Amino acid sequence: MSALKKKFLIAGVASVVLAVSLVVYNGTDIAGNQDNVAQASANIQKVKVQNTDEQKTKIQTLMLNSIDHYKTAKGSFEYFSESGNFHISVDYQTDLSDSPKSYEKVRGLAKENKNGITTAAEPGYEVSVYDGENLINYNSGSSDYQTNSVTKSNVPIKTIVKVGKVSEKERNYLKNTTIHERITTVDGEKAYIHRIDPSYMGIAKTSLFPEDIAMGLLADDARWDITGQENIAGVKTVVIEGKLNSEYSKRYNAKTFKLNIEPNTGIMIQMEVFDSSGTIKESIKTKNIEINKSLDTKLFTSF
Repeated sequence: MSALKKKFLIAGVASVVLAVSLVVYNGTDIAGNQDNVAQASANIQKVKVQNTDEQKTKIQTLMLNSIDHYKTAKGSFEYFSESGNFHISVDYQTDLSDSPKSYEKVRGLAKENKNGITTAAEPGYEVSVYDGENLINYNSGSSDYQTNSVTKSNVPIKTIVKVGKVSEKERNYLKNTTIHERITTVDGEKAYIHRIDPSYMGIAKTSLFPEDIAMGLLADDARWDITGQENIAGVKTVVIEGKLNSEYSKRYNAKTFKLNIEPNTGIMIQMEVFDSSGTIKESIKTKNIEINKSLDTKLFTSF
């Protein structure tokens, strides 16, 4: 095995982004709590699409390599996890041109507990930036930091870590690879081979570069199908619906999942994981997104 391959090899299912707790690149845990019930939208219409092995491989491969299929993206989504105990909003913009950069701002949202009591949106926020040379993290702090989903101190904290720019060779390693080239076995354990993200995205990677979802929920193509198309947040998406394997079913106390994928880039616009009663246990819901549009470059340099 080459040194380059070893660099991006992460063993075990813990690498999948749908984890019991959420960790951004600087190691910050994010927590929260919410009950949410799945509701079908009357404004969304399904249409017939091909559910062939060829089309399934195509959409999965797009998800594994989405960073090759767009130059810029900006928008926002809400991320809820019952098992991870968080409900957050993520505003982001990502530049995947020859000079990659990224920005995201994370806040804790209002939450509803199992007794139906709704708490207020949390004060404070966290901003993470890659400016082309440095990873910069700013946490605003808050008076309720001991229970806050995002803030971890009662005073602001700023950290800067200089990182090397991703080389062209590293960026293109595993380009256009399929699921069969990305899951292997090391010392008798399943291992996932990840591509490197040249823009050092944080939580936004879950939507913009969903390779973990493709290698996790979609690993067994007999457990999922392409079932239609839907318009989500102004984007026409391909709908994938499937059954969780025993491991994921136990982890999330859920049975099924539904993904909405932008068919030209592989970006995941929406994800929902349901229990047997239709209650959402895990979700990512895009509120707005613009692909290959101009960015606010000031966000990469000041916040």
